[in-house]
Amino acid sequence: MKNDEGLDFALSPKTGRMVDIRMVERGLACGCVCPNCGAELQARKGRKNRHHFAHHVAGRARPTCDGGRESALHRAARQIIAGWQSVELPALLVHEAGRQGALPGRILSVRRSELPDERGERSPWSHLRVRPDVVLHGEEEEIWCEVKVAHAVDDAKRGRLEGYWVSRLEFDLSQMHRSGGWNLATLEHVLRNDISIRQWVFHVGETQLRQRLRDEIREADAQRRKHLTESRPRGSMAADAPPENAIEEGDVGTVEMVFHPALGLIPKDPARRLAVLARAYPEPKVFHLAHAIAFLRHHPHGDRSCLVTFGSSGPRSRTSEYDAALSAFARAAGLQCVSFGIAESRLLRGEDCYELLDQFLTDVQAREGTMQSCPLMPPRNSHT
Repeated sequence: MKNDEGLDFALSPKTGRMVDIRMVERGLACGCVCPNCGAELQARKGRKNRHHFAHHVAGRARPTCDGGRESALHRAARQIIAGWQSVELPALLVHEAGRQGALPGRILSVRRSELPDERGERSPWSHLRVRPDVVLHGEEEEIWCEVKVAHAVDDAKRGRLEGYWVSRLEFDLSQMHRSGGWNLATLEHVLRNDISIRQWVFHVGETQLRQRLRDEIREADAQRRKHLTESRPRGSMAADAPPENAIEEGDVGTVEMVFHPALGLIPKDPARRLAVLARAYPEPKVFHLAHAIAFLRHHPHGDRSCLVTFGSSGPRSRTSEYDAALSAFARAAGLQCVSFGIAESRLLRGEDCYELLDQFLTDVQAREGTMQSCPLMPPRNSHT
């Protein structure tokens, strides 16, 4: 069957909640309907094709309706997000007049959540011109969440959203909605751990951040002009006066920065970067491997995320091999592994993340100690 035939999720009228194909009986006994058109669904669990829900209309099973697959994924994602007790908010990156700034990410503790589309016509949302997909209420703020599947927020809705001074976070599922084979567990894993699908549509702190960058630019320009004026001999233009675009010692422009999905902007230079990480992350656990040193750090936002960095241990260091082995282990363990522009550094997310990585690195350290500095991976030309 084609990947776009059939639904991965269906609505149970008894509970009012979305279910996946694993949770129901075969055939019409599933008791489910399409969340898009309301038609009765049949759970198809054969031996040959991928298990899925199909429309059962006039005694015949049809693959899907227009928009049924997208609507099912969209509603399942909203249900999952609304059930979270906490959410990791990403960092915000802003560019202003050639300068960049960032606000670090953080964890929002969710006190309660709302699904405005399911509150009915008499809910408070019925009087507003816009309804977010999910509303997450924190201690002193709320976050409006949008789930993008087949269609992005159109200009009309975006214009209405701009009228409300509330941060809006988008989960972009547009690249996965046709792949098929999803269930509620795998969908939640992606929503929680894949930082590439999570981005700010609007952040209440963006305006203040942009103003700060503009103030920094004006201050830097004023300092350069002052430096040029004070460095010129009286009554002449010195040939050796510093050029107008010279950058003074200590100016932030001298430090090349990279964007970290949780911390914001951090230095790319290894020494400066380690100093920033040392301040932001708890003390690392160190593993002395045969051809590298590994540092395992808890993420400052919680136990579901960790940072692993491999450092050189001498001229025979093989940090890239350890990095590749870590990526393979992460895939096998169901962890989300992300590189954020710094070589041999990985941000990992998932259940029991720290414990799994601690055991992995401990095993590598013990194995290599027993094997007397045998490489982690066999040479490329090895036939063993």
